[in-house]
Amino acid sequence: MTARWYPIEEADDTLFATASLYHARSVEVPYSAQETWEALTGDGVSSWTKGMKRLTWTSPRPFGVGTTREIEMGGDFTLRERFFRWEEGHRKTFTGVAGTRSIFRHLVEDYVVEPTPYGARFSWRWAAELNRPWSFFGPALDKLSFAPVGRSHIDGLPGYMATQRAAADR
Repeated sequence: MTARWYPIEEADDTLFATASLYHARSVEVPYSAQETWEALTGDGVSSWTKGMKRLTWTSPRPFGVGTTREIEMGGDFTLRERFFRWEEGHRKTFTGVAGTRSIFRHLVEDYVVEPTPYGARFSWRWAAELNRPWSFFGPALDKLSFAPVGRSHIDGLPGYMATQRAAADR
C-alpha cells in the first residue's frame, strides 16, 4: 500500500525566531569534530534517537544543499526532509517537505559541529508550527513527544559514538 503524503510548507532560519514550538540543546562530545560530523551524516542516527525507527538518505553522496532523506518514526509517521544549508564538516539545516500525517505546517532543524579543546560541541535547534487540529495539542505533544525525542537525539550521540569506537577497536 502506498503512503499518502501531506505537504509541509518549506521554511528557513526565520522560523527559529517565530515558531510556537522551539528547542535548542548542545552537548560536548569527546571525539573530534570530524568524527562527530561523520556520526551525524552516517546511517546510524536512528539507532540512538528515541522514537526513530529508520533514517534513509534519498540522495547520493556526496551530500550538499538539496540533499534529501526520510525519517521513519514510531506511530507509522514518516517525514521527508530537504537540506537548504550544507557546510561540510560544520553545519547542516533542513526543512520538512512532506509527512505521512498532516501534523506539521512548517519544520526546520539545524545541526552545528564545532571543535573544542576536548573534542567537539554539537549544537541543535528545532522549530515547528503545527497544522490544525494538532496545534490545539501543541504543548502536550511537545512535552510528551517532540522534547523527549530531541533530548534523546542530542544526549545519545556521545554514547553512540563510544559504542562505535569500542566496536571498531575490537
